[in-house]
Amino acid sequence: MDLDTGLLRAFAVLATELHFGRTAGLLGITQQALSKRVQRLEDVLAVPLVDRSDRRSVRLTAAGHQLLPLAREVVAAVDRLVPDTARAPDRLRVDVMGDYLAPTGWLRRASGASGLPLDAVQRPAEAAADHLLTAGRAHFAFGRAGAVATPWPSGIRRRLVLLEPLAVLAPRAHPWASLDQLPISALTGQTLWFPLSAAPAEWRRYLAEFAAFADLTIDPTGSTFGYAQWADDVSSGHAPPSLIGEAMTPPDPSMRVVPIVDPTPVFPWSLLWREDVGDAVAEELLSAMGFAVEASSAARDVWLPATDADLLSAH
Repeated sequence: MDLDTGLLRAFAVLATELHFGRTAGLLGITQQALSKRVQRLEDVLAVPLVDRSDRRSVRLTAAGHQLLPLAREVVAAVDRLVPDTARAPDRLRVDVMGDYLAPTGWLRRASGASGLPLDAVQRPAEAAADHLLTAGRAHFAFGRAGAVATPWPSGIRRRLVLLEPLAVLAPRAHPWASLDQLPISALTGQTLWFPLSAAPAEWRRYLAEFAAFADLTIDPTGSTFGYAQWADDVSSGHAPPSLIGEAMTPPDPSMRVVPIVDPTPVFPWSLLWREDVGDAVAEELLSAMGFAVEASSAARDVWLPATDADLLSAH
């Protein structure tokens, strides 16, 4: 049987995204072309792989679930077969999730400290770090390893780079603004504001789990109109307190960033990369960003989502 691996790649990405529009965007093709590829794969295998009875969602059939790990293995194996000279990219595309987040600064540092040809890209809001790698739209991606679907996709490597503590960004006149630290117990029953209309899915899931753990409410309404405007709205008192990563640089140094403690919520940043890019290139990039040594995941008084904690414990 002659089987086009492009069909398997399209199916593998669709099985991860469960959305034709997002998958087509990641693959750089039209939805019609994507639908034809999936249909062609079903014709070749003589089994339905996708349940199309509900137009609002995509579900895999039993045969689709059975094929998925095999499809991922084949796609990863084909990528590894490409000769080194053929697969060396002119530019290394690094997904930073959002241009206002810490990875953007790390990538700028690497650009100045190394000769690597780096380009920053940002994933669609619904895509996790591994999605762009599987679709071939990025060579490296930052994100939560715990947000990657199980089983861990073959052909993708990961390195923990930072457990970034979260803090409260407080209005200057708010009682919290005078504190050096804010116990997490003080957040119980409180409402924090964080517009989520265009926030990455990994961050939305993280916030949902954190809100449940801390017994607080996240108000996701409204729009940020950009990072600087969001921070100014909070600091000036036009909006309730919000959350900010301590590795992020506040637009105004006078803004009150109050660390959360007992325990400290942390966002587990990992760098993921495609195996075919090569570990040597990954090590060079990590070193240029200042992460030559893997971040410590030793137990301390922190909170992070259970899936990430499990991965770190297993590692």
